[in-house]
Amino acid sequence: MSKTLLALKPFRPDQLTQLATQYPTLTVITPETLKPSDVDTINILYGYRQGTKRHSDLLNQLLASDSSQLQWIQSLSAGVDSLPFEALAAKHILVTTASGTHENSIAQNVLGYLLYFERGLQQAIQAQAQRHYGIDTTKVSNLDDKTILIFGTGHVGQKIAQIAAAFGMHVLGVSHSGRPKAGFETIATDQDYQPLLAKADYLVNIMPLTAETTHFFDKAFFDQLTTQPLFVNVGRGPSVDETALISALDKVQIKAAALDVFETEPLPLESPLWNYPNVLITPHTSGYVAHFKKAFFKIFEPNLAQFMKDGTLIRNQVDLSRRY
Repeated sequence: MSKTLLALKPFRPDQLTQLATQYPTLTVITPETLKPSDVDTINILYGYRQGTKRHSDLLNQLLASDSSQLQWIQSLSAGVDSLPFEALAAKHILVTTASGTHENSIAQNVLGYLLYFERGLQQAIQAQAQRHYGIDTTKVSNLDDKTILIFGTGHVGQKIAQIAAAFGMHVLGVSHSGRPKAGFETIATDQDYQPLLAKADYLVNIMPLTAETTHFFDKAFFDQLTTQPLFVNVGRGPSVDETALISALDKVQIKAAALDVFETEPLPLESPLWNYPNVLITPHTSGYVAHFKKAFFKIFEPNLAQFMKDGTLIRNQVDLSRRY
């Protein structure tokens, strides 16, 4: 069965060779070679990036066309919260994420954040800038025997749990279902997690963005905290009410924060978050993968093999009703 794939993210030369060899009925086109007459022949969008106007305009054009043959969108990211889910569901278009591509990178970043604050690295950087030799060692701590509470127990949450356990940490989790997952001592639902807060030295958000998780971390959430944990957000920016987060910093409800995502990106210059010495800001780079094309293709190719057989997918398929 012949199919047409539009590569919004370029393939490597060896990947193109592999596709041509394994899938002789697959035609690969690029935005540069795309002709107006080709648009309705597209079956697969590869490398769709949400928030990119060129990509969203193309998708809207395809959704508006009665003759579009679009069947599958392979997202470039793990999160797909801004897609037009109702329109996609109405046309029975499949969506898959890049989940699994970024898990090692994000997990390593999270542990880097914890080490930055706990092992005196923040102090050392500040001391070096002043040519001062020495830090306050009474504020240096180990991670072993500390407790990390991870909100989101999917691929990335599980990888964070695995690495945290290797550091000798106690690992707790929160998910929508509360189902047990490897690497977690306990997992609560997003409705009954409150008793776990009192045990947590570190809170990490890696939840998908849905209507239920938007501003999940709000004033009511931070008002529950009693242990002054370190707060880490590598999930989605709008999961956190930044006004409430700033208030939590001011009230020392959290001792510090490491933030990779924000409600508005880039983070506005006037944001008070820039001014806190106990806030570490990274520019949405925790998921950066040095050899991304290779890792992304590794996630995509097994799905392509299945899709070319019978039009179904075997991993990372988004439940359009749940939006993740």
